[in-house]
Amino acid sequence: MTAFAQVSTLSVKVWQRNLDVFLRLWKSDGVPVLAEPLVILAVSGLGIGQVVDEVDGRTYLDFIGPGILGAYVMFAPVFENSWGSYIRMAVRRIYDAIIVTPLSIEDVITGEILWGMTRAFFMGALILVILAALGTIESLWAILILPFALIQGFMFGSLSMAYTAKAPSVNAFNFFFSLFVYPMFFFSGVFFPTSELPDGLREFSWALPLTSAVHISRGLVTGELVWSMLWSFLGILGAGVFFYYLALRLMRNRLIT
Repeated sequence: MTAFAQVSTLSVKVWQRNLDVFLRLWKSDGVPVLAEPLVILAVSGLGIGQVVDEVDGRTYLDFIGPGILGAYVMFAPVFENSWGSYIRMAVRRIYDAIIVTPLSIEDVITGEILWGMTRAFFMGALILVILAALGTIESLWAILILPFALIQGFMFGSLSMAYTAKAPSVNAFNFFFSLFVYPMFFFSGVFFPTSELPDGLREFSWALPLTSAVHISRGLVTGELVWSMLWSFLGILGAGVFFYYLALRLMRNRLIT
């Protein structure tokens, strides 16, 4: 039986459990997460923006707004399905407790990824409201950021769960963030156009999934829709399915050994 066939609607119970915990701890868990993109927007958009005239024909705040949106929609599931999932799995042993119930291992992992997707959706909605308040939303197409945040959350949540399945300790996430997540944050067109990167590095940036996510977010916010956004979307969706399957297989191997 394939890994996908082991998934059932019971995975929603894991999602519900994480939501219940979040609703009890939202002041300490949710507010600081929202503060960070606000600080980045204030420092970069309102600070650096005073000394940068225009980027691609827009003010610096208008340019980085969609980039910050795409980046923090990524950060939400990455943090949730890396450190958060590891703590639930290896420290609190919540997974061990759940899988003695009728839920399968695949249900647990799917529920965890669903929760990462939910955090991505919340983050996307909140930053979208902030950008609207700042007057940086140029198109009604920006509303599609919300369903796209779920797809982006699915891909980055699945990728993070696949890494978590192989992490030998919580310290292993230092490598994940220092060598993959944070470099991707700086080289994916969030703060400057990827076209300004040197040859080779520019091509490499398009191999990073966040570059495609930022490309789509910026196009939806500005209303400048191009065919390359479709290929970026299909790439993110395909990568999400691949990493989801990988996460299911790797987590089963880890939890039954």
